[in-house]
Amino acid sequence: MENNLFSLSKFLFCSADIYMLSRFFASIYPYKTSLKNRYIYGISVTFIIFMINSIGSSALNFTTVPICYYIFVLLLFKVSLTNGIAYTIIYFAFVGGREVLFELLYRLIIHNLPLYIPPWFTTGGVYFLTVEYFFGYLFLLYIEKYIKKINITNNNVFSWYLLIVPILSLMISSCFVYMDFPKPFSVQIFMCSGAVLLYFSNAAIFIILEKYTDMMNKIKYAELYSVKRDMESEHFKNILKINDHYRCFMHDVHSYFGSFRLLALNGENDKIVEIIDELKGKIQKETNIAIYSSNPVFNAILSERITKAKELEIEISLFVEKNIKFDFISDADMISLFGNLLDNAIEAAEKCEIGKRNVNIKVFMGTNYFLIFHIENSFSMKVKKAGDKLITSKSDSKHHGLGIGIVRSLAEKYGGSLNLIQKDDLFLTTLAVSAFTEG
Repeated sequence: MENNLFSLSKFLFCSADIYMLSRFFASIYPYKTSLKNRYIYGISVTFIIFMINSIGSSALNFTTVPICYYIFVLLLFKVSLTNGIAYTIIYFAFVGGREVLFELLYRLIIHNLPLYIPPWFTTGGVYFLTVEYFFGYLFLLYIEKYIKKINITNNNVFSWYLLIVPILSLMISSCFVYMDFPKPFSVQIFMCSGAVLLYFSNAAIFIILEKYTDMMNKIKYAELYSVKRDMESEHFKNILKINDHYRCFMHDVHSYFGSFRLLALNGENDKIVEIIDELKGKIQKETNIAIYSSNPVFNAILSERITKAKELEIEISLFVEKNIKFDFISDADMISLFGNLLDNAIEAAEKCEIGKRNVNIKVFMGTNYFLIFHIENSFSMKVKKAGDKLITSKSDSKHHGLGIGIVRSLAEKYGGSLNLIQKDDLFLTTLAVSAFTEG
């Protein structure tokens, strides 16, 4: 009967671990499964961890339990593979730090009070383990209170730097466990106080770094919003300018028709053709600003690059399928995706001889599910490769060549791909992004 109760308590502790893990991630990332599936996954992973613990191997626990945590996180939350690894390790470091802290506190009590604390894997140790888990739950609520207010993105590379402090502090505090506990009471207090401060500093530094990351993301968003606002303003000005030109033309159109009538009656047809050609050229010159799509940001991206290409004597060919929707791509990502690819194509074409500078752009729906952005540009340099990846040919390789990496990352974010092919003196770029993937 006692063994059954002990086994039940171990299963409940495993359940508590999974519950606190899910609460930790729920304060950062949204769920992607129904409540029913959460319970199914939770019970399944709890049972697996319970079976692992029952074997009684610390090495096995240390290597397999984090993997179980990671799989559970991927099943429940909308988290990237890399961020899932980073935050699972952070959580596991918090749990390990708690266990080390309580081990030192138990030693302090045993050495100074007439109290016996049995090992946690015995029936008597369950009560002390309950206290430890209750403290762990309060610690989780403390962290949750702050990080719930922070917007942590899935492409947060900074999360890997968050691993440094918890892992390092766990290593330091673990060394205390393998050291002989000092005999002087003052040294014992000093060691345990240091362990407590080290443990709580983990949470404080973790929250500070997350807030810093959130602040930097907001600054970046503000800068991109400013760019978007300027683009939309320029787009609106261009439309007003074109409308003004056409209003002037429509105002004079009756005078033109009157002149054409008189010239026609006098048989001066050549003069009519001459005036029409002159008028056509004037209209084209004054309304040189084209509207390529209904999306102001995408239109501004194309307008800016096409104007630049014409200045560099690059022949531009453009096809944009009608009624294409770009709403599923955020404005910031649109600037990074299309802007980087167009800049690369124009820079490559510029290095070719005048008369051989060409950029052919096509934007269309490849299927009902994918938006295709295809560029063919003239190319005069040999492509450098490292395996399957292209290497920039620019001398300042440290700062250049980042654009393609950004585009690849964003293509994956939108469930698509980026293909780069060199074919003789042409360079072919094909970006495909899913119109049904959330950005």
